[in-house]
Amino acid sequence: MARPKKVAAEPAHKAGAAPMSANAKLLKDSGSIAVATLISRITGFAKQLLLLTVLGPAIASAFISANLIPNMVAELVLGAVLTAIVVPTLIRAEQEDADNGATFVRRLVTAAFTVLFVATVLTLAAAPILAGHVLVSSDGKVNTNLTVALTYLLAPALLFYGMSALFTAILNTRQAFKPGAWAPVMNNVVALTVLAVYALTPGEITLDPVRMSDPKLLVLGLGITAGVATQALCLLPAIRRHGINLRPLWGVDARLKQFGKMGIAIILYVLISQVGLVVANNVASQADVAGPAIFANAWALLQLPYGVIGVTLLTAIMPRLSRSAADDDTPAVVDDLSVATRLTMIAMIPIVTFMTLAGPEIGQALYGYARFSGDAERLGSAVSWSAFSLIPYSLVLIHLRVFYAREQAWTPTWIILGITTIKILISALAPVIARDSDDVVIVLGVATGLGFTAGAVIGGVLLHRSLGDLRMVNVGRTVTRVLLASIAGGAVMLIVDTVTGLDRVSGGAGSLLRVVIDSVVMFSVAFGLMRLAGIPEVVAITVAISRKLGITPPAPDLGLDDTPADDIYATTVLRRPDTYGFPAYGQSLDTQTMVLPVIRPGAVDSTGKAQFPYAVPQTDTGFQAEGGPRVSDDAVGGVPAADSAARAAAGMSTEVGPDAPNSTDSEHTDAPDEGDTHEDGARSAMPPHDPTYDTGMLPIPPQVPPSAAANRGQRGPKLIPGASVAGGRYRLLAGHGGARGLKFWQALDIKLDREVALTFVDADQTSGENSGHDGPQAVLSRTLRLGRINAPGLARVLDVVRGSSGGIVVAEWTPGRSLREMAETVPSPVGAARAIRALASAAELAHRGGGSLSIDHPDRIRISASGDAVLAFPGTLGDSDAQGDVRGLGAMLYALITARWPIRVGGVTGSAATIGGLRLADFGPDGTPVEPRQIRPEVPFEISAVAVRSLESNKGVRTAATVQHVLEQASVVDQKTDFIPVLRLGQRAVAPGADSLADPELLAAERERSKRMMWIMVALGVLAALVVGVLIWWMVSIFAPGASDKPLDQQINIGLTSSVAPPAASAPPADDPAAPPTSVPLPVTGAAVFSPEGTPDGAAAAGAVLDQNAATVWRTDQYFQQFPALKKGVGLLATLPTPAKLTNVSITSPSAGSTVEIRTSPTEAPTLDQTQLIGSAKLGDGVTDIAVQTDQAARFVLVWITGLANSGGQFQTAIADVRFDAAP
Repeated sequence: MARPKKVAAEPAHKAGAAPMSANAKLLKDSGSIAVATLISRITGFAKQLLLLTVLGPAIASAFISANLIPNMVAELVLGAVLTAIVVPTLIRAEQEDADNGATFVRRLVTAAFTVLFVATVLTLAAAPILAGHVLVSSDGKVNTNLTVALTYLLAPALLFYGMSALFTAILNTRQAFKPGAWAPVMNNVVALTVLAVYALTPGEITLDPVRMSDPKLLVLGLGITAGVATQALCLLPAIRRHGINLRPLWGVDARLKQFGKMGIAIILYVLISQVGLVVANNVASQADVAGPAIFANAWALLQLPYGVIGVTLLTAIMPRLSRSAADDDTPAVVDDLSVATRLTMIAMIPIVTFMTLAGPEIGQALYGYARFSGDAERLGSAVSWSAFSLIPYSLVLIHLRVFYAREQAWTPTWIILGITTIKILISALAPVIARDSDDVVIVLGVATGLGFTAGAVIGGVLLHRSLGDLRMVNVGRTVTRVLLASIAGGAVMLIVDTVTGLDRVSGGAGSLLRVVIDSVVMFSVAFGLMRLAGIPEVVAITVAISRKLGITPPAPDLGLDDTPADDIYATTVLRRPDTYGFPAYGQSLDTQTMVLPVIRPGAVDSTGKAQFPYAVPQTDTGFQAEGGPRVSDDAVGGVPAADSAARAAAGMSTEVGPDAPNSTDSEHTDAPDEGDTHEDGARSAMPPHDPTYDTGMLPIPPQVPPSAAANRGQRGPKLIPGASVAGGRYRLLAGHGGARGLKFWQALDIKLDREVALTFVDADQTSGENSGHDGPQAVLSRTLRLGRINAPGLARVLDVVRGSSGGIVVAEWTPGRSLREMAETVPSPVGAARAIRALASAAELAHRGGGSLSIDHPDRIRISASGDAVLAFPGTLGDSDAQGDVRGLGAMLYALITARWPIRVGGVTGSAATIGGLRLADFGPDGTPVEPRQIRPEVPFEISAVAVRSLESNKGVRTAATVQHVLEQASVVDQKTDFIPVLRLGQRAVAPGADSLADPELLAAERERSKRMMWIMVALGVLAALVVGVLIWWMVSIFAPGASDKPLDQQINIGLTSSVAPPAASAPPADDPAAPPTSVPLPVTGAAVFSPEGTPDGAAAAGAVLDQNAATVWRTDQYFQQFPALKKGVGLLATLPTPAKLTNVSITSPSAGSTVEIRTSPTEAPTLDQTQLIGSAKLGDGVTDIAVQTDQAARFVLVWITGLANSGGQFQTAIADVRFDAAP
């Protein structure tokens, strides 16, 4: 007979390649935008870095407060809320509207532009109130006039932020992720250019008063707004390429009304979040002039690692999550939630640990330059204390995406309410909790983290209530291992940092080197331990890298592409039956394979005639009584159990099977060939179907007679290792036999990364009646009832997958050995009795519930690692009953003891070579098998008797409870009292008794795990020893006695006490009033104004302080606010001829009440952090002598004014002369 042609399925799209699965598409989308997102985060961080170093803390705080208004509205409302609602609504419009949602997009864009324009105008009108009394109060330390001026210039950015977010959402629904990912990069590039121009523009922003015409102010405000406009406008070319029409169209669409219904929830969400943000910014601005800048940039620094990982994943997964939610596919939503949570936690926990331990060093390395060097360490401390908030923050964002995808707009309101409440309470107490004003911003960061923690807890509770079981057990185990590995890596990092002396490195460049070395050490140790712990994601990454580097050989080829000639018709999933026999039907559908979703009880098609691919009982109560409650990891009751990817034909390539033997040549001639096409080369068009009821299979018109092709014999799937079934959800690993039309397989759950047991019901599609009492669907329904039973002797039923003919029962995998393998080891009779006792207990529970287990074949039973006999492959057949299970219990006990099967196939007169690999037992003249005691004399009488008598219903054993009771007694009575022998030193204990049926292979694997755990414990022990050693060394260096004769409390300095102020100069002894002077005056070669945070004050008059003329003075600028509201201070840097050790500084000044500090500098152009304080005083009217004390000679001396004299609300200080005295 001629071999039929091999035809590949034609995909649904025009491309020639096979369509990718949902996970592959998600991976590709994530990879395509990862680079853009990374560059966006890096350039955005560079922008924030330049803002601080170029503007300084005072101006930067005003700018950040002003820019907070458009950012708060745009990013929170549009970026987090509106975009999440637009995506699912646009998808539905694309699916439901005849024009693919084009009209809806036009109306949406028109309405959004109008609302944003009105909001921008209102913001401009309310700028003085918002900037002067809401975000920054008038009595705070941030300049309110500058904040109001910048608000006028930055408010128009609100319109462009909104349109950019809307354009990105529209492009995302078209699967165009790249333009939206690159748009923020363009914004950041423009902003960096603007800051460079600002730095090169001469002069400084005038603050007393602030003038809107100031060039630097205009460059800063209008330039940043231009960057945001660029972000929105650069998306227009991509909009045009995808043929999206943005012409204005007025009108109210039904879906726009849905926005109106959600509007109240959105407005409430925004108001609640605004309250928390306003409180935090107010508290920060009142306590510290640099508070808003530190608070905002600490959070921006935390966002840098999260943005690359978390946002990338969420951006790509949002359309997929929205489609699953729109299809009401709860299992797919839960799967996406679990995957996103696990991947985010694996990436975030090590980063959070590193930032917590190395926060101050990170602050110095990144921000310790130019005008912000004095506050860089404080910013790093804020990062260190608030780094933990990344964990709950990422969880909250994942939860919000799920709620918005399910169009539950009110649910996030409860989450943000919990977040804001906790945040406000702790923020209000921040000035009380903090030790001083510098620590207030640290407490604000902690308040943010605790608020998100509360939000994560609330979101988890609400998700559990909405979705049911969230399957977080595996996630919890993974998080625990990652956390322990990260802590160990952090401990090693601290030890290396101390031993190598990196903790003594200072300065921006030195701190950067320290951070790089510490990060390499910590992440290497942490991810190495994760690899040893066997975290699947880390293992996959390391294996892929090692294969790329050639360290590990390539993955083995399963040989699925080299199928032998006899198996060329194999398929890898349940095959669609050939039920389409009308001329319009394209024969290419024969080559598509799929798994049908569950059809709910009582469901009907569009005609109302309940025409389904298989018969479904229409009586809800009857069906529910038969199927019982759904017990599954994949669904809540009433939700299809099949993977969402299997809802539609996936275009998988298979091969057309051969014709049935009874087919004739004429039938082949009449049937249309699969390669037939129209004259234009196109295939026949598919018949229309009703989109309101789509089971993934076209409805079968009853009026069209079947063609000859429909009479061909149906061919079942060829199940082979490595094949995927159930829409790619499960990958087959190994077959474990079968029984009476069932096939048993061990498989891997791809999504949840766990092994499962699959029972294929009618895999060969030989059942003539699909829905009768003995049909496959009835088998699936009866088996689903077993999910309610929780017993060691029954593998828990997780799910059932219903197909057009037959289906799959998914159960937990039972590690161990098959019954045949265990019987071949000749186990002890007592051990066998204990094993079957667990199976009898499960059978009794099933019988009490009105069901049965179908204990009818040895291939169904596996012996678990704990020695229990488990029904590993559930599948309750139609002829199964309680008496049959009792008979099966006796047969399993008999087989386990004797390695023989005591039941003949086909009745007493049947015969077979083997059953499940077991030979048939020897039978006596009466047709009953010989007793186990005759084969193995050591078998106790009770065990032998129950094995034989359970096989016949008239022998006294009629219930599973009786079997369980007798086996319990037999196993106890037969126990012997053993004396524990004395073991000599080094002698091994004897092997455990033979009554245990524990699997030797599992014991070997357990020993391997124990050995690996031993090495981990050794490593942790060594690590602990190193930590203890460092602590001992530190304490010894502190408390060990030295050569000094001072008391111990004067010798010890562990850095926990405040520095002692320089002592005043000693007065001359009372008995020698005419003592010679202890210092001599020094000449000064030059003086210059030192103003690191703005233009020098009175630079031309700086030399007046050296002429020793009280009539000529140098004055600071006149300020309306006291230092450090605008700047930290201003001063005079004097240059001496040679380095000298100063003893006294005399300042002549008419500005009584001014506060000055005397500092030494190593260079002529230092930063304030590079100077060293040697004395301080408050100036009086006239000459003020300031005693100083220094251990090193210095050439450059700074007179640093930290407090100005107050004269009628005007703050200004004047200095007439300065004199320096040094030791002779």
